[in-house]
Amino acid sequence: MSRAPTGSVLNGMDLLTLRLLLAAREEGNLARAAERENIAVSAVSRRISDFESRYGVRLLDRHDRGVSVTPDGAAMLDRVAHAVELLEQIARDLQEIREGVRGNVRLRAHTTAILSGSLPARMADFLERYPRVEVELDEGTSFDIIHAVRVGVCDLGLISGTVASEGVELIPWMDDELVAVLPAGHPLAAKEALSLSDLVTEPFVGMQRDSSLLALYRTQAQTSGQTLHERVHATSFESVRSMVAAGVGVGILPAVACVPAAQGRIAFRRLDEPWAHRPLMLCVRDRQALSAAAKLLARHLMPEGQEHRFPAP
Repeated sequence: MSRAPTGSVLNGMDLLTLRLLLAAREEGNLARAAERENIAVSAVSRRISDFESRYGVRLLDRHDRGVSVTPDGAAMLDRVAHAVELLEQIARDLQEIREGVRGNVRLRAHTTAILSGSLPARMADFLERYPRVEVELDEGTSFDIIHAVRVGVCDLGLISGTVASEGVELIPWMDDELVAVLPAGHPLAAKEALSLSDLVTEPFVGMQRDSSLLALYRTQAQTSGQTLHERVHATSFESVRSMVAAGVGVGILPAVACVPAAQGRIAFRRLDEPWAHRPLMLCVRDRQALSAAAKLLARHLMPEGQEHRFPAP
């Protein structure tokens, strides 16, 4: 037992040998240790002897009745037990990460997606099912989200499908309906549905300048040879509603942003335009390269019957 280890001190310290040492200590017999670990007795004896020889320390005494732990072995095998427990936990954690039931997913979502009932409900169900997966949810504009996905700052994005999306994959998620927003008592509120032509003659409350919604209705107005009379640009749907309620002008918002609390101060009317039904998309850089947890979340967010668009972890 005088030979010192050569090379890396961890060479030869494999998990099976450590488990065999613990089994021999607990059973007091190599045959029972071999049976417990489902390995031949000769292999158990050889592994333990090689281990002791490599490190130059006798951990077990062999005798006719079996084996007993040496004083050196008593000191070291308690540490071995802790090491085995830690390594087995690491193995379980790695398996959970591989299967997607443990990990971290970075999700950024357009405000419309967050306001819709679908995302909060699906998120709540996912987190209840997979308590070891942590989801970082941030809100942003579609343009910002596409950039974040493209450069790898986030794993998944929920965006408006009406914006340019080079360098990322877009998967249809759900539809978003846009409506006209008017001050209560406005003459246009007498109509059941409005067109963009009805709104261009009015002072207009627009979204912030990096908003995909602003880009959409500006483009549609230009395509039809019209110009919106933009008086104010607001940074949130709530701000647009407040400005419209105060009589600053009219606006266009997603239907999900038209909360019941605003009724009485604001009128919402259907927007009779083909582009008023815009797609919302799930955005990824490469769906095959997603982590297992991100794939699991993406599948969970998809509408029923569309889970196949993402590979299973």
